[in-house]
Amino acid sequence: MTVRGLRAGSTRMEGIGLNMFTYDELYDIHLATLDVLWNIGVKVESEEAREIFYSNGCTLNRETNIVKIPAYLVEDSLRSIPKTFRACGRNPENDWLNEGNRTGFVNFGEAVRMIDPYSREMRKPFKKDVDDVTRFCEAMDQIIIFERAIGPSEVDPDVAQVHIAESFYNYSTKHAYIGMNRPENMRAVAKMGYLVSGGEDKFRERPLFSQSTDPVSPLVHSKGATDTLIEAIRLGVPAKVNSMGLAGGTTCVHLASTLVTHNAEILSMLVLSQMVKRGHPMVYGTSTTMIDLRTTVACVGTPELALFSSAVAKLAQFYNLPSWVAGG
Repeated sequence: MTVRGLRAGSTRMEGIGLNMFTYDELYDIHLATLDVLWNIGVKVESEEAREIFYSNGCTLNRETNIVKIPAYLVEDSLRSIPKTFRACGRNPENDWLNEGNRTGFVNFGEAVRMIDPYSREMRKPFKKDVDDVTRFCEAMDQIIIFERAIGPSEVDPDVAQVHIAESFYNYSTKHAYIGMNRPENMRAVAKMGYLVSGGEDKFRERPLFSQSTDPVSPLVHSKGATDTLIEAIRLGVPAKVNSMGLAGGTTCVHLASTLVTHNAEILSMLVLSQMVKRGHPMVYGTSTTMIDLRTTVACVGTPELALFSSAVAKLAQFYNLPSWVAGG
């Protein structure tokens, strides 16, 4: 995966990219997205999130749970999101400035199986493996932010992310993206962060991890995702919104149409974040790729993914937002 930014105190590193669109084409994509958000809307499964949308000027169909977002709320939210994001590490030398056209690299997850480094057999990962991978990511200078790579299979999956966070706090001094799947997990991991930071006030000044929140394509926001995002914002945890549509499966087979759907999913979640707390730091993300129509397997690392990630990076620059995109 790639994020756009610069490690604090490091030499400027420019990324390479494709100049996919003209300004007018990006504006056309934006207008098409506004049309989708108002005339089609998004399904919001969380009652709390629906009421936040409704109380701030959106329309709500209480039978279908479809929320429609007027254009002015989208534009206002885009203006209020900070244009740069400082991913704070426990060691300040590992801070990462996510802004502009600067590029860095993170690992990706979450793998459900792994190759044993000693026996070379395929197996499920365990807590010890999570610890080992965390230490490995800490040692790699090329990895500027820790992303959970694997999860411990021997624990209850409802709390697996808490165990991953424990490993992160024990073995990493970088920033982390860890997707909490439930508000109670977010509260537990935030409290752990308060202790590591020396107090809640210090954590809020320099948050050590960010929530990764995923919409469900096409155009659905699950209760777990929205409720956890709302809790993260209240606890002072930054967030990345990261959709993973599958072209030809959960989105249109046409990549241009998939881009509009993807953008609508991300922008609607960004609007929610700014309704909860104006000015809260957010990152525009993507893992969207294509589906293999023969096997129905998500194809990560295909040429289509590279093209789509380049398009999303360009769109995030159009909005002047920090971005995080799939690299394969």
